[in-house]
Amino acid sequence: ELNIYCEIFRFSKIPSELNNYSSVILSGSPFSVLDKNSPKPNLSFILNNFPVLAVCYGAQLIAEHFGGLVAASNIREYGRANLTYIDQADLLFSSIATGSQVWMSHSDTIKKLPNNASLLASTDDVENAAYKINDKKIYALQFHPEVTHTKQGQIMLKRFVIDQSLIHI
Repeated sequence: ELNIYCEIFRFSKIPSELNNYSSVILSGSPFSVLDKNSPKPNLSFILNNFPVLAVCYGAQLIAEHFGGLVAASNIREYGRANLTYIDQADLLFSSIATGSQVWMSHSDTIKKLPNNASLLASTDDVENAAYKINDKKIYALQFHPEVTHTKQGQIMLKRFVIDQSLIHI
């Protein structure tokens, strides 16, 4: 939809040569990061060398990687939610309206952000709905910006993919 060339790789088949890529999006997954058999690729090279947008499972994986706390939710959250807090000083969320609808689909939640992270958005039920790692170009969303139910998701994706040079660490 944004007319950007992209390639999709399995977590187990990340190419060794990534020089032709400008950024990475880590997708959601039906797995739980709490499951010992869940996919946990070595992301060190990617996290240290590329802007990253981590979605749902990806956001939980990033939180865990940087020392945050992921725990099972009391109930599986599936469906529409509204952003009740937004850090509009951050470029990714600068024109996103408070109350904007997002789509949640997870059974785990990020209970505590890593020490080097800043909160970007919350809903009534999910305090850590979006955050960034302060000293890197890493953004993490507990919700799914890629679906039509996230009303301003395409704006967020465009900001990350096209306007990422404006996103400062």
